[in-house]
Amino acid sequence: MDIDLDLYRHEVRVSTNPLVRLSAIDISPDHPQRTFVFIHGFGGQAEQWHYQLQKFSIENRVIALDLRGHGLSDKPARGYEMSELVSDLEIALTLLKVKGKFVLVGHSYGGALVTDYALKNPERVERLVLMATAGEFKLQPMLRLALRLPIWLLRIIEPFTRKWLFAPLPVLKRLYFQNMSQWNGWEKFSTLKVSTLVIRGNRDLVFERARFEKVTGSIPGAEEADIGVSGHLVMLERHEAVERAIERFLSGERQPSWRESSTGAPQRKGGRDALRNERPWLENYESGVPYTVGVPNIPLHHLLRSAVRRFPNRPAIFFEGSRLSYRRLNHEANRFANALIALGVGKGARVVLLLPNLPQMVIGFYGTLKAGATVVFVPPVIEPEEVVRQVKGSEAT
Repeated sequence: MDIDLDLYRHEVRVSTNPLVRLSAIDISPDHPQRTFVFIHGFGGQAEQWHYQLQKFSIENRVIALDLRGHGLSDKPARGYEMSELVSDLEIALTLLKVKGKFVLVGHSYGGALVTDYALKNPERVERLVLMATAGEFKLQPMLRLALRLPIWLLRIIEPFTRKWLFAPLPVLKRLYFQNMSQWNGWEKFSTLKVSTLVIRGNRDLVFERARFEKVTGSIPGAEEADIGVSGHLVMLERHEAVERAIERFLSGERQPSWRESSTGAPQRKGGRDALRNERPWLENYESGVPYTVGVPNIPLHHLLRSAVRRFPNRPAIFFEGSRLSYRRLNHEANRFANALIALGVGKGARVVLLLPNLPQMVIGFYGTLKAGATVVFVPPVIEPEEVVRQVKGSEAT
């Protein structure tokens, strides 16, 4: 199932001085089995988790945040100390109404952030997953030298880095020297009380190999998944292997060796018994078909905008041998909306659509919503007196 993640974005205000609004992707089906919270690393963004969000949102609530300074979140000039970032996470989870325990997943420097959060809030974390996380974060000498350049020069260079860095260079400079370069996780790892899985790419060369390899041994009772043929962005490069490792960890299974058969019958996952009891027909769903779909809390016409962005030239309407693409439908709906606004029709108004099943009905429907008005459907085959009665009864504009 391919989900348009942008439909599930929310803004959460975590600070007023300075103003900081974090962009959060939040998907939740009915009766979620558990909640996952994903935290990206230095220069990353929430959408780097798109494979895991797609996979785990079938049965779970999944949340991915753009940290301050990254992605679509606000980028203040200050506040990049670890204490501020941990506070951002705490406030964001409160505003998103995350209750009870959840699975906390951090990538690279995001692993340092979730480690500090877990130490401060052990009662909130069900399981901890550290991915490509080191005990110390020392960038290569050339990268450190680049971040020492003056702010004005970094702003000139910045446009050339936007394809692979999702935070402005001045932000990364502050984050690295005020926080990341000073963080030392070796003693912190030894005090973790939560069950932890450490995932690392076998070919990860971003930091010194020893800074990765010692992490698992530093955490009491931690499990490790060494993913072959992958580097630092292991959740993108080998996403299926990463997802299997997380599933095994959550189910309490160990990773099978090549000698062991993996052909056994899959076990039905628990945690959604209430939903299956309420809807007994779900037992007949084929494997891979989700029980429910998390419906985004957005205006209906945003779904059309999503279809235009993803499938602009695919047919939205077939009528009398012709077809209308999503792009053309959206264009015509915008024209209709602008016409209504020009006539003084706006938010709160009620617009009657007295049309048969024609493309113009669909255009009028979305156009009315885009203008901020409410659609009133009146069947065109009823008697004139009934049309008048329904129009009056609807209090249409």
